Amino acid sequence: MGPTLGEDSIRKGYISFLVGGGLVVAFMILYYKRAGVIADLALVANIVMIMGGLAAFGATLTLPGIAGIILTLGMAVDANVIINERIREELRAGKTPRAAVDAGYDKALSAILDANITTVIAGVVLYQFGTGPIRGFAVTLMIGLVSSVFTAVVGTRLYYDHLFQRRRDLKTISI
Repeated sequence: MGPTLGEDSIRKGYISFLVGGGLVVAFMILYYKRAGVIADLALVANIVMIMGGLAAFGATLTLPGIAGIILTLGMAVDANVIINERIREELRAGKTPRAAVDAGYDKALSAILDANITTVIAGVVLYQFGTGPIRGFAVTLMIGLVSSVFTAVVGTRLYYDHLFQRRRDLKTISI
């Protein structure tokens, strides 16, 4: 692949990342309201952590790396959707907002960990047996998955904990 074609592919990958990311951000806000904003902030934190992880390893962002980031963001959105839907289920069952958030995170954790651990295993296999761009994809994917689980499970939960600590009499949450 020549430099012009490679540069064009990276530019198009970046544009698709921005367009797809913008649509996901809009959907999360429209569908989940304030919880969607929280999830979107977790996605931004996830991207920052991925970039920091890549910088720490001295990795260069390539087209496969961009694909790894996009896949990671899809998994991060999935984790946030699972959490938000579990919280909604608990609210529909009549629990208080605090109890619904606690139960939602507890019930979502096993599904999130299962999906991410199996994908990390696939990333380890890709890294072990792949070469060049495949290894770059695997590294980006694994860094992204670790940061995804952290931001979705820990980061968003910290927000809710802070909210409930600040407003102990909270009767509803926007989700």
